[in-house]
Amino acid sequence: MGHRITRAALHLSVDEVKERMHTNAHPWVRHHWWIIYNALVAPRKAEEIALHTGTSATTVHRVVSIYNRLGPIALETPGKGGRRHQYLSLAEEKAFLFPFFAQAESGEIATVAQIQHAYETKVGHEVAESTIYRLLNRHGWRKLVPRPRHPQADPQEQERFTKNFEAQAQALIATRTVEDKRPVLIMAQDEGCFGRINRAKQCWAPPGARPHVPAQVVREYTYVYAVVAPAPGQIVSLILPEASTAMMNLFLEQVSQTFSTHFIVMQVDGAGWHRANELVIPENIRLIPQPAYSPELNPVEHIWDELREKYFHNRIFPSLELLIDVLCQGLNDLAYDTERLRSLTNFPHLKVII
Repeated sequence: MGHRITRAALHLSVDEVKERMHTNAHPWVRHHWWIIYNALVAPRKAEEIALHTGTSATTVHRVVSIYNRLGPIALETPGKGGRRHQYLSLAEEKAFLFPFFAQAESGEIATVAQIQHAYETKVGHEVAESTIYRLLNRHGWRKLVPRPRHPQADPQEQERFTKNFEAQAQALIATRTVEDKRPVLIMAQDEGCFGRINRAKQCWAPPGARPHVPAQVVREYTYVYAVVAPAPGQIVSLILPEASTAMMNLFLEQVSQTFSTHFIVMQVDGAGWHRANELVIPENIRLIPQPAYSPELNPVEHIWDELREKYFHNRIFPSLELLIDVLCQGLNDLAYDTERLRSLTNFPHLKVII
């Protein structure tokens, strides 16, 4: 350890140094002024100043040396770090990306090639693909799977349905008899088809590994009828051989008996067997049809996605019976996990205050 005293030059008065130490907008600059303040009012060994200011002796030597040689400007000039050689400023980048928003919202930008071509035209020379990835990352863009929407869906009708759902539910509740004081349960119902046709899906794999998964086309199917009550996190389901009015009648009777102590308002889609003349609706159930081509409004669709991802992903089944066994396991797991079920299905429009 040396004995040399580290002393700051009198470029500024003590009061001026103290003011900059407290008022500069950048923490790293304020810290440098703190070092200069110590070297100015109490010159001593660099190791002692470093101990007092919470830095290294090397930093003290560097800061005091450059201040003594170049003056205050040396401390307040940005160093080598940061973004110094950008093609466009952040504001220019934002303006450049703006025309791509409409295409992005409609899911038309699948790769960065289109943006890269426009960017190269803008700056007048070629750039690396990684430049575009960093550009998109700086502005919060990310690559994700779009939410599917049927081309014939009516967004305005969908919005009206969600806004008016509570009013529809209240109107149906008013149709029960005066003596019926059972608590009301808001539910949503749907059917899902599960079969032995499977296609390879994306999966995780370590470096150097390319998974091989079996694929088959065997046209054997079964159907799951399910209804969820999002608020309490409950589900009732039946596995039936077909989608038809007769099967729907069986299912509604099962739901009615399971929740016999409740009055049920149930959202359904526009399938033919939900509005057939032969449909028998139990006395404690009322149906609310959702808009056409709008599966995204039905929370039971999330149940099908969950089952297919967690229990059927890249699997084949040698028989329909084995597939049904796995299907039963998945449905039972969901039935026992009320928090998970509530998280999957508690859509805002179903939070009706009775």
